[in-house]
Amino acid sequence: MSEPKIRPNHARTWLLLWVATGISCAPTDNVVGATRGVQLSGVAAGNAGDIAGGGAPVRGVGGGPGNSQGGMASAVPPGQSGAGGFVGSPLATGGTAGSGGPSTGNGGVAAAAPNELSFAPFVEYPTAKSPRSLALKDLNGDQKLDLVTANYAGGSISVLLGVGDGTFQARVDYPTAPASNWVAIDDLNSDGAPDIALTVLNSDTIEVLFGAGDGTFNAMSGVLGSVDMFSVSLGDVDHDGNVDMVTSPNASGSVGVFLGQGHGTFAAARYVAEGQGCHFVGLNDVNGDGNLDLAKVNMDASSVSILLGAGDGSFTSDQDYPTGAAPLFVAFGDLNDDHQVDLVTADASANEVSVLLGVGNGRFAPRVAYATEKYPTHVALEDLNGDRHLDLVATDAFAGALVIRVGLGDGTFSAQLDNQTATFLDAPYPEASAVGDLNGDGIPDLVAVNSGTDSIGVLLGTSAH
Repeated sequence: MSEPKIRPNHARTWLLLWVATGISCAPTDNVVGATRGVQLSGVAAGNAGDIAGGGAPVRGVGGGPGNSQGGMASAVPPGQSGAGGFVGSPLATGGTAGSGGPSTGNGGVAAAAPNELSFAPFVEYPTAKSPRSLALKDLNGDQKLDLVTANYAGGSISVLLGVGDGTFQARVDYPTAPASNWVAIDDLNSDGAPDIALTVLNSDTIEVLFGAGDGTFNAMSGVLGSVDMFSVSLGDVDHDGNVDMVTSPNASGSVGVFLGQGHGTFAAARYVAEGQGCHFVGLNDVNGDGNLDLAKVNMDASSVSILLGAGDGSFTSDQDYPTGAAPLFVAFGDLNDDHQVDLVTADASANEVSVLLGVGNGRFAPRVAYATEKYPTHVALEDLNGDRHLDLVATDAFAGALVIRVGLGDGTFSAQLDNQTATFLDAPYPEASAVGDLNGDGIPDLVAVNSGTDSIGVLLGTSAH
């Protein structure tokens, strides 16, 4: 493991946390590497199997089974779905070790009282150029969470194996086609080892890297789909025991459903709904019938569409719900403890998130909007402070920030306490984040991909639980 490198930083930045109680908002000097990619509203910081939601409704959020979206991760053996998330994926052989070690922020955070949020200093780890998405999973069966990023400009994925104390080994890069965009992890060929599915912009192919089970990946293969697929989510939509893939079109076209046939092969795509500038499609059982349903965000139409799954790989016609302008992501979770799945969308052009509470049978109440900083591209849900209520983490790309709102347990979130404008470091541009327990202390930690600095940023949670 590379030794952390502390870099002097003379910029002054705010760590902003929007909470109702228990957090102070104060300027912090010399947070080296910090808020370069992550800025918090408060002091401190797709699931045991990954950071996504999986199959049935889960408290930790995320999209569908085995993909990289939201939710707290805790390591599980390869090939097993974690509670609420990914199924892991090992590295590929023949990769190239990346250079450079982590950078840490100066200063520390005092121990927090129960239900307060606090995080250790920010630490950065280099990736290949321009990481766009990430997934957390135990890739090598050592019960420690590892990390994979899709690197847009680098034409690669970067794999960083977790040490188990919240740090990562030096990265290993694996070449892919140019414009790698979205990464998801699950056991695609039923061999018990996690595999990687990757979308590539301006391409009609989903790239698949099969895991060897030891933290390496074998040669890449491709699954033919529609041109310019933006994201991919993974889950068993037809109850045959094989993992299926669902893709979102980047600009136009339809959502593609690729049914897994076992051994890592997939049937030709079925197209189920027009994309309307759809940047993301998530999978979750939103009506409690045991079948995975689709939620797709429509950037051009400023809406989220629900397509109920029939359990055989087909879906009903979509029901649209208005969101804020240009939604880019949707997360799932039970925000008010009524055992119904609720939705939260990241509405980029509106500089807000939309909360849509589930009212049963796959239907949702009108949205309630909460402001973020600037241009949220991703949102994650997890109980960060141990009060048994889901909290919200919005990744604000143009602000270079992670904005946190504390959940109150009734479907609402804390009000903004500090209206001061943050002073940010140089253009980090974080695009996605994940929540997981990286050091095995039972406290959620935060990770963000920073395409502006070609790195991931880690904030280890120190809140008392």
